[in-house]
Amino acid sequence: MIRSCAAVVIGIVLTIRAVAQVHPTTASFGYTATFLVNSPATNLIFTPSNNDSGFVYVTGSRFVGAQSGITLRLTHALDEQTRWFVPASIEAVFFRGKQRLESQLFIGRGEVAAEMYTLSSGIQYRVLDLPLAQAFIYASAEPRVSYLSGVRFSYQVSDKATGHLVPDYSLDTTLKQSVVRAGGTLRVGAQGVLDERLMINLSIAWGAFNLIGRDSRTTDPQRRGYLLTPTRISETNEAIEQFMQFSLWIQYPF
Repeated sequence: MIRSCAAVVIGIVLTIRAVAQVHPTTASFGYTATFLVNSPATNLIFTPSNNDSGFVYVTGSRFVGAQSGITLRLTHALDEQTRWFVPASIEAVFFRGKQRLESQLFIGRGEVAAEMYTLSSGIQYRVLDLPLAQAFIYASAEPRVSYLSGVRFSYQVSDKATGHLVPDYSLDTTLKQSVVRAGGTLRVGAQGVLDERLMINLSIAWGAFNLIGRDSRTTDPQRRGYLLTPTRISETNEAIEQFMQFSLWIQYPF
């Protein structure tokens, strides 16, 4: 009787483990670097007037280089061969751009800041198994919906001789409202085992933030202009914002 019960228990345990291996669910968390591609938001932040009046002509956001972010991602297998998966992610990107300009009398420091929060899901396929570390290469297509906070622009002018702030010339403003946009991402990555219960996930992705929901108005005074700039000066309709992402995530299997 004891042997029979033990055999049943062992069978149940092995069945649970087999199901877990056939239909694995994993959770990932880590760093994501976002690079804008051919974006007007990578232009200069501002140009001061020639008479040192402190007037600011904003022409971009200076979002140059990697924009830091974090990602939480869940992945679940759809088939017994664990070839097809459904990924679901929550992502936050913190856009920051800075510039410093100097004249004979003043030093001007400008900063543009915005946060983008994204929910995404899609389909992922295990393309190729690798011989080491139980690793494999995967590819995925992931629609995404993003909330972008109002792009903030601050500009501080200090007297060059004294170092004191000149309040009359300084600005801190948000001229564009927060918006929701839909887009998509194509991702290629590699996943491998670090130890028994820990994996590493590296990926590169290309996509667009605002394939759906763009403001197409070109002359309306209330138009948005570009998605990631703080003003609409010299801007017409909202262009598609493309991006590249490089991600490093630590992954835990359930």
